[in-house]
Amino acid sequence: MSSSRIVVITGASGGLGRALTELHLKKGDLVIATSRTPSSLEALTDQLSRHEKLYIHPLDVGSNDAVRQFAAWVHVRFGKCDLLYNNAGMAVFESLVNMRLEELEETLLTNIAGVMYTTRAFLPMMLQEGTGHIINIASLAGQVATAKAAVYAASKAAVIRFSEGLRHELADSGIHITCALPGPIDTPFLDRADKTGAYRSKVSRYLLSPERTAALICKAVENKRPEIAMPFRLHALSRLYSFLPYRLKTLVAPLLNRK
Repeated sequence: MSSSRIVVITGASGGLGRALTELHLKKGDLVIATSRTPSSLEALTDQLSRHEKLYIHPLDVGSNDAVRQFAAWVHVRFGKCDLLYNNAGMAVFESLVNMRLEELEETLLTNIAGVMYTTRAFLPMMLQEGTGHIINIASLAGQVATAKAAVYAASKAAVIRFSEGLRHELADSGIHITCALPGPIDTPFLDRADKTGAYRSKVSRYLLSPERTAALICKAVENKRPEIAMPFRLHALSRLYSFLPYRLKTLVAPLLNRK
């Protein structure tokens, strides 16, 4: 069994997932990077093939059977999982009435069920070891919902509350929970979520780089922080908005609903 930390990262083929993968490899950790897209896995293999401690595995977190089989493989092959990043996610910025049913179901399956499936599959080995750390990637959208992001915001709010409840359940287990709430990140994720490009241009001043976001999340993990939100200004505005009376919220709403 390797003495390196065993790090599992879902949705690792691009953006934040890839940045987290590269950062942990630099730290000397053994990283198991997953993605459900074969072409993305091939690209990740080509780009990071020099790393001996990188293992790449296909995984659809929306399939409970696939997740259970993957967790069993990790347990047999490596004996444990020290860090689990529930990073896989998707978004479609569209009004509910215009969103295709397949898009709605895939968003809920990936962003909510996928996080729960994966956590549930890896918890037994962590409980057996009496140690481990689960990092759930939520979003500032989980704090404030806007037009064309009702489904996405709801899914990320679920991740925040799931993390909170899980933290209470595992309080005396030796297992830590960190929930990360990043704002918009400058990755192709935004382009897939909003093919018009309007959202990217509207939030350009708040865009985070995947590398900076990964570094902040990793620092929070090392310090065992229960939650981290970024960028600070957008987080502060989100918190302030949540405390406004309804009438003031209606005045501010046009500034938020610019997708």
